Amino acid sequence: MQINSEYARLSVREAAERLLAIENPIVLIHRRPDGDAVGSGAALCEVFRQLGKTSAIMCADKIPSRLEFILKRLDVSVAKSASGCSSVSIDVASPSQLGALVDEMKKPPVFMIDHHAVGEQFADGYIDPEASSAAEALADIISELSAMNRINLTDKLAYALYAAVSSDTGCFAYSNASTKTHRLAAMLIEKGIDAADINHRLFNSKSDSQIKAEGFIATKLKSLFSGKLAYATVSIAEMESLGLCAEDFDTAIDIVRALEGAEIALLVKENPGSELKASMRSTGADVSAIAKEFGGGGHVRAAGCSIKAESLADAANMIIEKIKEII
Repeated sequence: MQINSEYARLSVREAAERLLAIENPIVLIHRRPDGDAVGSGAALCEVFRQLGKTSAIMCADKIPSRLEFILKRLDVSVAKSASGCSSVSIDVASPSQLGALVDEMKKPPVFMIDHHAVGEQFADGYIDPEASSAAEALADIISELSAMNRINLTDKLAYALYAAVSSDTGCFAYSNASTKTHRLAAMLIEKGIDAADINHRLFNSKSDSQIKAEGFIATKLKSLFSGKLAYATVSIAEMESLGLCAEDFDTAIDIVRALEGAEIALLVKENPGSELKASMRSTGADVSAIAKEFGGGGHVRAAGCSIKAESLADAANMIIEKIKEII
């Protein structure tokens, strides 16, 4: 997939008009999909459905089982091929986040919707770094399409948008949940969705393997810099010894960030294929700047990257040295 150097950032109105013009759409979301990617992707499929266009989600990785309830509620399928389709990405900050899809796609997406402050724009798009989530950015476009009498904010749309926003704001506990975010959540709840059930599914309903993974990370917690940094690592060998896989550790960063006094949380895990992945959370420091140095990205207080290193310990030390400079 060849990426050009210049792309336009569109207004909400222009973004709405661009969506109206897209035929045979397929929705791309980032690898290792989270709740925002799945929720906003499903919502965008529903937007296309209301516009009379068939669409589906496409992702380099399997949708986590804990998030499948969103797709089932909206009756959205996962496609295996984008042949003959015009791809639209959502919640994808840079081409690298598409994973294996980059090699499969013959041309870049025709449009992108995103909210990350750090990334690489790879298509014309609507990008709002002030939005709490990709879903909040999409909600702006939905509002515009609704004002144009092209779609309606149905309970299905509200369901997917709420799940996405809640996921990316930590059930509205993170600092990215602005007054606008809370107003959006209230409007979505007024559509009759069961917000309590969505939040339970996202944050309080975990499989045995997830709980086992989080418990293991709790035993590996370490701290540095007078407790300001909390961190942990987990290897493929450790996962296999526990009968777990990388997906089971998707929520484990929450255990690391829960350590009292920690201002930055770091989890480095080995993924299949010997990929070393770092996830960072912060109460104030800009961890996206660190992620960017390693080709990753994200938000000021939540970011991640892949690291090329000889070992898991080396990868952790490389990130820790960068954290030492800002903590």
